[in-house]
Amino acid sequence: MTDSRPRPALLAAVVAALDVVSDHVVLLDDRGRVVHVNVAWQRFSLDNGGDPTEWIGVDYVAASAVPCDDPDATDPIAEGLRAVLDGRRSRFEHDYDCHAPDELRWFRLLAVRMELPGIGAIVTHTDITPQRLAERALEHHATHDDVTGLRNRASLEQQMRQLVFERRTVAAVRVELAAPGTSADLVPDQDLAKVAMLLRELFPPPAILGRWGSSRLLVVLAGAPDGQMDDSADILDVTLGSMYSELDAVVRWHRIRDDRDFVALDSSAAPTHEDHPTA
Repeated sequence: MTDSRPRPALLAAVVAALDVVSDHVVLLDDRGRVVHVNVAWQRFSLDNGGDPTEWIGVDYVAASAVPCDDPDATDPIAEGLRAVLDGRRSRFEHDYDCHAPDELRWFRLLAVRMELPGIGAIVTHTDITPQRLAERALEHHATHDDVTGLRNRASLEQQMRQLVFERRTVAAVRVELAAPGTSADLVPDQDLAKVAMLLRELFPPPAILGRWGSSRLLVVLAGAPDGQMDDSADILDVTLGSMYSELDAVVRWHRIRDDRDFVALDSSAAPTHEDHPTA
């Protein structure tokens, strides 16, 4: 019979090596119980109000399972850890979020089967928050306008096409801005930005906001009847006139059904709902 008890000298060497790495590391026995948590893990636990000594001997697979109301649902982390411990997989990797009340955090879990006496697997948790935030920033830059912070034209058109594809009733309130005595192309960036801020206040999600042209902003609404669109356009027209009287603003709304309506949004004579009645 093979002795599965950990050899003190070998285990001590492994523990010493793990304690110098910055990733959060857990050593599990063959049954998935915690044998050791490294210094980085202990520090993270203490910083978040935990007691790292309480983890020793804990069933790590059960503790890592995500609560779910669906009895038939499978938890990817628990299932992946069991597969590694059972020898069905040599490694398992999974990204997950672990947000704090005051910050966003993401980690990458990596579980690897270990062939050491008394050790079933090593589990590391690597902080990938900088990578995720960078990805979000790149995605936002690719889909949003730098001046207004609203969706750019390509992203806005994609959103509207998706709504039309889903056979939703789609309409867009178009805001055409101009500074008195200038062409529409010369509206200052700060004026575009403050009007965009007003749109955010008046039209929270699920409304979709975007910049359609140099001086055109859109508010896209799904499922809104004509009466609601009339009211929305009127409220926006009055609010813009009272808050930003130094700007000339023309507010109109349009039904969006197909490519002809996207083209019409570029025209200063784009059809209103009277010209393009609801079917």
